[in-house]
Parts: sequence; C-alpha cells; structure tokens
Amino acid sequence: MVSPSADALDGLQRTTSYEDGTLVRVFCMRTNRDAYPSGWAYKLHYGRTEPNPPETIAGGTIRRYDNSHEATKGHELHVAPQSEPEIIAFPGMTELWNRFWSEIPKSEFELP
Repeated sequence: MVSPSADALDGLQRTTSYEDGTLVRVFCMRTNRDAYPSGWAYKLHYGRTEPNPPETIAGGTIRRYDNSHEATKGHELHVAPQSEPEIIAFPGMTELWNRFWSEIPKSEFELP
C-alpha cells in the first residue's frame, strides 16, 4: 500500500472492529495549539473491544501511539503488558502511521 500524505491523514478519525474481538481506532489532526508542539494531535490505537489483562492495559490497549500529553511528556508508545509508556521520537505523522500499521496484525485502512 502507498504511504498516505500528511494531507490525507489530517482530520482522519476512524474505528474498525474485527471479528476476533479487536479494533483499530485512529485519530490524526493538524493543530497549532501549544499543547502539541509537533503540530499534530493523534492516537493510533490497536486493542480489544473487551479489556483482557494482562493481554491489554487501560482501555483495552494492546498497542497505542499518542501524544495526549506532548507538551509535558512527549510522544508515547503504550504496549501491553507494560503499565508505563515508552517515550519515542516523533518521526512525522506519515512515518508514524506506517510504523503503526507495520507493528499490528491488521491491514491498513484504505483512505479516500
């Protein structure tokens, strides 16, 4: 699949549930808010629809990239069963999108 452009990711919000009880929920938006020095607010979440410790952590997360606390904590990678996130360098939205999809066992969403 061809890498999406940053423009294609801007404003994207989508959730897909799968028959195996997992889901992918993504949100990407450009922003100029001080809370997001990178210029992006995002969550790239792969998890279970029903939390199942220790397979998942809070919110049913198996793997999630987010920058909910970017200004204070940076960019985070949450991976079950670890309770504490790993702080990562933000490579850019397109690069992070590609990394996320390469690390989960689901096919990338087709974008309009």
